[in-house]
Amino acid sequence: MNRRPPGFAFAMALALAILAGLLVGWIPRYWPNTVVTAGLSLVALAWALTGDEVSLPPQTLLVVPLTLWALLQLGLGTSVLGSTTLRAAVLWAMCLVAFVLGSQILRSGRNRRVFLEIMLWVAVVLALAAILQSLSKPVKVFGIFLADDNVVGTLYYKNHFAVLMELAAPIALWKVVNGKLVSGGLCFAALFAATVTSASRAGTLVVLGELVVFLVIGVLGRRLKFQAGLGMVAVLMVLSSAAAAVVGTDVIWGRMQENNPYHLRGQLTESTLHMIPERPWLGFGMGTWRAVYPRFATNDMAVIVNEAHNDWVQWAVEGGIPFVAMMLGLIAWLVVPAARSVWGLGLVGVMVHAWVDYPTRQLSLQLWWFIMAGAVAQLGRETERRGARRSEAA
Repeated sequence: MNRRPPGFAFAMALALAILAGLLVGWIPRYWPNTVVTAGLSLVALAWALTGDEVSLPPQTLLVVPLTLWALLQLGLGTSVLGSTTLRAAVLWAMCLVAFVLGSQILRSGRNRRVFLEIMLWVAVVLALAAILQSLSKPVKVFGIFLADDNVVGTLYYKNHFAVLMELAAPIALWKVVNGKLVSGGLCFAALFAATVTSASRAGTLVVLGELVVFLVIGVLGRRLKFQAGLGMVAVLMVLSSAAAAVVGTDVIWGRMQENNPYHLRGQLTESTLHMIPERPWLGFGMGTWRAVYPRFATNDMAVIVNEAHNDWVQWAVEGGIPFVAMMLGLIAWLVVPAARSVWGLGLVGVMVHAWVDYPTRQLSLQLWWFIMAGAVAQLGRETERRGARRSEAA
């Protein structure tokens, strides 16, 4: 007989570890990574000491090589900058820890609900804080701490803040499909309004896309009747439009009207693609793109370029084609259970966003993504088991 999953206190601790990292995400340098790594490590240690039985989902077969790829590069001596790849190896190893914890702690329906509710309300509070923050200058976090002009909410970059909204918005829709139309709708409206406030084009489109996918899945999967779906979309659109109108849409609309918004990112992507043939199988080393890129740059932007603004091609450069293939395989393996769960749709949304930016380079968000991936993978496994039991009964 399988032992019961860890209690909901672990689900709360898991959420608080991610929250701690998000709250200091606006501080430069190492604080955000240090805080969330320490918090998640403590949760992992406490969970390990319980001695609970481990039941890993099959997607672990891809997650393990993905998250230990940097260690393989170090072992084979293929990284062009060992110290940088060593730091990346630690961060990717934490992603493995996050996936395992998500798959074990959140395999219980009660634990999942606790975790999802906490993360949703955290995101809503941070969304409201970002909206209020946008109404005054200079930028202050929670109206107290002076911060860089790039800060949105508690995160240093508008697209990272948008990723926070992308992960949380499907949780609000999950509340809606479970009968909490008003509270779920208001949460979604707040998250959408904050995304608009951040002026992230990709983030705004992804959150809207998550709403459309939710409605299509709900109607086609017969979880929503067509008329109920129309009523639901009407309520959600009214709430979201009203919230967006309150915060103002001039900035995001102006950015949407730019003639060639992908111009600079396109140049970066083109230059980065030229790097792949030189080391197609093991890459230059995880975390080394910034150091290697100048040798392949096709034009001088007169600024330090920190990332490729396309995680997929950057992964191909740093980890090689096999790394990207494993990541694509993991996403493909998670799509169906993510869609069934509704709350897991953000996993796919973030990876779509990753084609035009670097949403996974903020560690707290990356760890949250892997926690959700573990929970979704375990949910898909439970669905398969229930289906097998029904077949046997028939």
